[in-house]
Amino acid sequence: MEEKQNQMMQEYDEISLKELILNIWNERILIIIITVAVFAAAVFYTFVVATPIYKAETELLIKEPTSVETRYGIYTFPSENINDYIQYINSNAVIDRVIKKEGLDQIGERGMSNTSFRDKTSISNEEESNRFAVAFKYSDPDLTYQVNSSLVDTYIKTIRMKYKENAVDQFIYDYEVQLDNLQNSIEREEKIMEDTKELLDSITPIYTLQKLLFSDPEAAAAYAEEFNLNISDISENVMTQEYVNDNYFSIESKYLDTKTNLISMRESLERKQKFYDELLEEKELINQYKNTEEEEKILNGKMDVMRDNILIVSEAYTPINPESPNKLLNLAIGLVLGLMLGVFAGLFKAYWKNS
Repeated sequence: MEEKQNQMMQEYDEISLKELILNIWNERILIIIITVAVFAAAVFYTFVVATPIYKAETELLIKEPTSVETRYGIYTFPSENINDYIQYINSNAVIDRVIKKEGLDQIGERGMSNTSFRDKTSISNEEESNRFAVAFKYSDPDLTYQVNSSLVDTYIKTIRMKYKENAVDQFIYDYEVQLDNLQNSIEREEKIMEDTKELLDSITPIYTLQKLLFSDPEAAAAYAEEFNLNISDISENVMTQEYVNDNYFSIESKYLDTKTNLISMRESLERKQKFYDELLEEKELINQYKNTEEEEKILNGKMDVMRDNILIVSEAYTPINPESPNKLLNLAIGLVLGLMLGVFAGLFKAYWKNS
């Protein structure tokens, strides 16, 4: 009995599969028409409607920012997270300058906005790596390359200027505090030296004492013997003795130490004042040339704290082939999709007739 049921089921499956194939064959014209129509639509979209998009990409290497030693002292970066410095390329300070520099605000009816520029820009970096890539996509291959190069160049210059300005401001503040403290210390030492000099002038380094020679019998006897005198004859003679004033020389040593310390402090003040004046000149340059065509004067090598932190590893080139649309992929999708829709339509038509 069971064998008979299995045989019937097998015959039913063969009949169903045969009917399915016959229905597809009977509707082959409809299937071919739909497949050709969908494929033609894919061809039309790929070669006529879709806008070719080109991609230009630059690879960079960034060193982990920690601290850098300058002629004015050690500058410590505000963050040690590399991603904070990589993502600065997406900042308004960079993007707005590129849009204006390349005239992208004049493209189209309304121009390219800050938001649309970001949509065309991508940043990718390898995990636990200092390498990252900056890519720009657009329909014009020459403009794509030009904008990518301008974006990278503007990013490097802007981030260098940003952290140079930050370092200059920090050092100016530090030197103002140091100069003020040093000046106060000098004034304090000068007052101490002045008081010490007055005290020193009021003290005699060596003082003399006089006493009767006869008050020292041994000295009197020696004196009388030396000059062949009778000891009674020298009873009224006076003996003079000199003594060193130890207190005077102690104060004098303190005075000389204060004077030496003052010389060192004044030299330090002069040196710090020189550095402070240089920093003020750098600040004036930044205020004068920032965001101008002569901005290069700011990056003059003095305390350029980010100069050695960013390196271009691989420069972009003018793209030849568009990244999208992928013509072969679109045509393959159109062919498969058309065939699937044609088969579905043919089977649905056969089902409708039979029901």
